[in-house]
Amino acid sequence: MTVVGGLAALLAVVFVWAGALNLTGPAFVRAEFDKWGYPAFMRIAVGLIEISAAAMLFWPHGQRSGAAIGGVVLVGVIVSLLRTREWLRLEYPAVLLVACVLLVAL
Repeated sequence: MTVVGGLAALLAVVFVWAGALNLTGPAFVRAEFDKWGYPAFMRIAVGLIEISAAAMLFWPHGQRSGAAIGGVVLVGVIVSLLRTREWLRLEYPAVLLVACVLLVAL
């Protein structure tokens, strides 16, 4: 497996996990979206986009597009965390965003 393939697989697993959490909507996820001031349908939309990005990441010809779509979602997460001043929670989405940018660039 190449570095690009490994990075794409890792991101795909992360986006499948995040998408599944958003689609199933446990209480802590619903509370996050409420705290950020987003309507309930936004959680479902984000979950579907994350699952779509993951599917594209598993497909070699769609990896760049999947990483770009996932990166847009991560920018939204980062903006949401910045708006609510959750500085200590920025690391994880920031690292994933860097991984998405690397995958698009490679």
